[in-house]
Amino acid sequence: MARLMKSVATILIGALLLLPVGLVVMQACGRSPRPLIDHAINSMPVTLTSSLGLRSAEPVVLGDWPPKRDEVFPDLVLHDQDGNPTRLSEFAGKIILVEYAAIPCVGCQAFAGGMEKGPFGGFQTQPGLESIDVYAKRFAGVELGTEDIVFVQVLLYGESNSAPTQREVAGWAAHFEMNRAENRIVLRGDASMLSRETYDMIPGFHVIDRDFVLRADSCGHQPLENLYTELLPKLGELARQ
Repeated sequence: MARLMKSVATILIGALLLLPVGLVVMQACGRSPRPLIDHAINSMPVTLTSSLGLRSAEPVVLGDWPPKRDEVFPDLVLHDQDGNPTRLSEFAGKIILVEYAAIPCVGCQAFAGGMEKGPFGGFQTQPGLESIDVYAKRFAGVELGTEDIVFVQVLLYGESNSAPTQREVAGWAAHFEMNRAENRIVLRGDASMLSRETYDMIPGFHVIDRDFVLRADSCGHQPLENLYTELLPKLGELARQ
């Protein structure tokens, strides 16, 4: 038995020592370690990961995730930039523009306002790409963060390429001037939401109508709908109904 325990301990220690090397090799080969990290977090007991602040102890998605076009949007139960628990369904009855973002994503930095305010956290911003506020005015003819149009950013990945910390969410919101009082909300993504499908949604946008139904989907590098010619015009159309 003692020999068996010693062998198990040796294997565990070896695995822990090799893990950082494996992650470096994955990145060097162009493969993201994010799904591996998130899968590991989601495989651990919820009581442990929630006590460490890695994920919520309660369900954070009520419904199917990822959302599906022309279906009722899943309710998200997450903390906002001020640390307050927030349900996305609080904004039902209004038009909601949801943006999915990751701090290391150059497109996300740009859409958040990187060209005007500079990138957040020492990362890069995509050259020539303006903020979604600029594009909403240009292609939808609307202003985001009004009484009728709620702008919600769901920050899914933090600086460490896994779910963000509350500090990162607050810092991102302050840097890009996302003010809850102005219906400009940043929600802290939870590790339980993260997967390859979620990763492929970034950068991305969803438009939710007043009945809380997903009406337009422009997510990832192969979106169902074009952001400028389809999603934003749909946002403007819904806002004027």
